[in-house]
Amino acid sequence: MKDAKYIRNLIFTTVMGGLMGVMNYAFNVIVARYTDSSIFSTFSASMAYIYLLQIPSAAVMLMITKKVGENRKYDLNKFKWDSVLFFSVLGVIFSLVFFVFRSGIANMASIPLDSTIYLTIILFIGFISPITKGLFLGQERIYAFNFIMVFETILKLIMAIVAIQLGGSIPLLILSNCIPALITTVAILPFIKMKGKKTEKKIPFNYRFLILTTVSFFLMTIPYTLDLILVNPTFRADYSAVSLLGKIVYFAAITIASVMFSRLANQTDHKQERRTLALAVGGTIAIGLCMTLGIYLFRDFVITWTIGQQYLSVAPYVGLFGLCMTGYAVVYMLSNYYISVESYRYIYILLFTTLLQIYLFTNFNDSLIQVLKNQIIVYSVLTILTLIYTFLIFKFKKNYGEEKSN
Repeated sequence: MKDAKYIRNLIFTTVMGGLMGVMNYAFNVIVARYTDSSIFSTFSASMAYIYLLQIPSAAVMLMITKKVGENRKYDLNKFKWDSVLFFSVLGVIFSLVFFVFRSGIANMASIPLDSTIYLTIILFIGFISPITKGLFLGQERIYAFNFIMVFETILKLIMAIVAIQLGGSIPLLILSNCIPALITTVAILPFIKMKGKKTEKKIPFNYRFLILTTVSFFLMTIPYTLDLILVNPTFRADYSAVSLLGKIVYFAAITIASVMFSRLANQTDHKQERRTLALAVGGTIAIGLCMTLGIYLFRDFVITWTIGQQYLSVAPYVGLFGLCMTGYAVVYMLSNYYISVESYRYIYILLFTTLLQIYLFTNFNDSLIQVLKNQIIVYSVLTILTLIYTFLIFKFKKNYGEEKSN
C-alpha cells in the first residue's frame, strides 16, 4: 500500500503528539496552580506574544521543508549553511525592530517592560531553531523530528518546574519556550548530512513563500492569541485558565500537520496531494472529537483537577468549545495544504475573522461568559467559511494545486 508509510508516520506522530500534549498541558497547569494570579496573568499575556513571535519559526520550517522536499536528490549541505546565515541575519533585523518598539508592545498587553527583552530573544532564536526540523521533515525523517520535539518539551517542563521553585520566575518561564529549541539546534544541526548528487544548481530562498506564509500563520494564530491581549485584565487569569481546555483539543488535533506538510513537499501529483490531505484531516477530526468527548463526559472532573473547581460554571460550554476547536484544527490543516500549493486567497477569510474578533472583544468584554461566546463565534465562522471555500475550490477547479509555483 503506497500510503502505508504515511499512515504509520501519522499514527506515530499522533502518539508522540499525545505525549507532548500531556507535558505541555502539565506545564500550563503548573504555572496556573503554583503561581499567584498576577504572575499567571502576566505570563498569559506574554504567551500571546510568544505565539505570535513563533510565527516566523513556522514559516521558516515550512520553507526549508518545501525546498528540501523538492531538491532532496541533490547535495544540500551548502543550502543548510546558507539557510543558517540567511535566517540569522533576518533574526537580528526583526529582533532589533521588535526591541525598538518594546515600550508600546509592553503597554498594549499590560506586561512589564523587562519581559520584552526575553521576548526579543525568543524572536531571534525562532529564525534559527526551525532549520533542523525543516531539514528532517523535508527528508521525511518523521521519527527524528518527533524525538527532537519530545526532548524539547521535556526540557521546557523542567525549566517550568525550576521557575516555580524560584518563586515563579517570569524570565525563565518565557525563555522555556526557546532555550530547548536552541539547545537541540546547536547539538544536532552540524551533524545532519544532506548527501545527494553534486550539482552547481543554486537553490534560491523563496521570499514570496516566506512572506505570504508568515502572513497566513499570523492570521491563523490570531484567534487564540489576540483574545489573551484584548480580554479584560480584571479576569484575564480566569479566562486564561479556561482557554487551556480548548487548547488541549486544538494542539492535540494539529500534531500531525507537520507529517502532512512533509508528505506534500515530496509530492507533485495533485490527486495524491488531495489524498494526503484527506487522510490527515480525517485524523485531525478523529483526534479532536475523541478529546472533546472525553473532556465533555468528565467535564467536572477535568475542570476541578486542572483549572480548579471555581471554574465549574463554564462546564456547559466545554463540549461546544471543543467542537469549535476541532473545526479550528481542520482549518489549520487546510491552511497548510493551501500553503503547500502556494495559494493564498484564503487569507481574506482569515482577515475577516480577525476583524470580527476585534469587534466582538471591543464590544463584548465585560464577563468571562461573554468572551467565551466571542471565541465560539469566531471559531465557528472561521471553520464554516473555510469549509465552504474549500468545497467551492475543489468542486469547480478540478486541477487546483496541480502546478506549483517555483
